[in-house]
Amino acid sequence: MPVDQINDRDPRDVPNYTLAESARWLGLVPATMRVWLVGQNYRTRLGTRRMQPIVRPARAEGLGLSFWNLVECSVVASIRKTHKVSFQKVRRALDYVQKQLGTPRPLIQEQFATDGVNLFVERLGKLISASENGQTAMREVLAASLTRIERDDKGLAARLFPWSHRPSEPMVVSVDPRVSFGRPVLANTGITVEVVLGRFWAGDTIEHLARDYRVAAERIEELVRWGGGATAA
Repeated sequence: MPVDQINDRDPRDVPNYTLAESARWLGLVPATMRVWLVGQNYRTRLGTRRMQPIVRPARAEGLGLSFWNLVECSVVASIRKTHKVSFQKVRRALDYVQKQLGTPRPLIQEQFATDGVNLFVERLGKLISASENGQTAMREVLAASLTRIERDDKGLAARLFPWSHRPSEPMVVSVDPRVSFGRPVLANTGITVEVVLGRFWAGDTIEHLARDYRVAAERIEELVRWGGGATAA
């Protein structure tokens, strides 16, 4: 289903997040994420050129970001953080996938999780290396990242499990526009990450928090580990 036909009031495309908090949750440097959203000018011998953005923010003024923007940036981060792929290469690869799939925003649509994986990786593989091993590794990272996105019956991103260190880590945190006003929560609960981490940093033990929230201590440990990575940037 083309994104253009989605109801304008879909809560997943409402600008509920700031650049700073979005970058923190995705473990990104805000300045880097800003380039993805607005592009960047750069100088060449022929003069100033414009690098076009990768992701279109839900609200350009003040860079208001939506849940779908978080999903798009999360997928791009999987490629950028793990394989150090350049901005220009990701932009060119996305353009290629959009043309091949005929979808304006493949990063949030189900087609990207099927045909789009191979097209995206094939395009990046040609730009980066002719090595089959390199292409296989890229495909594995992208596929792992896409498993952290739950989709609705129309194939559109509905819930995100952001990662801080690697896409294969436990899905301990989720972001869902329908839960706790779209704030990151301990997965499958309505308990916000901010509350749990705030109590931990204030001195509450993992065991105490686990008892209070009636969850396994391992889940609190993973949440704290995720919080350390998500706030490091």
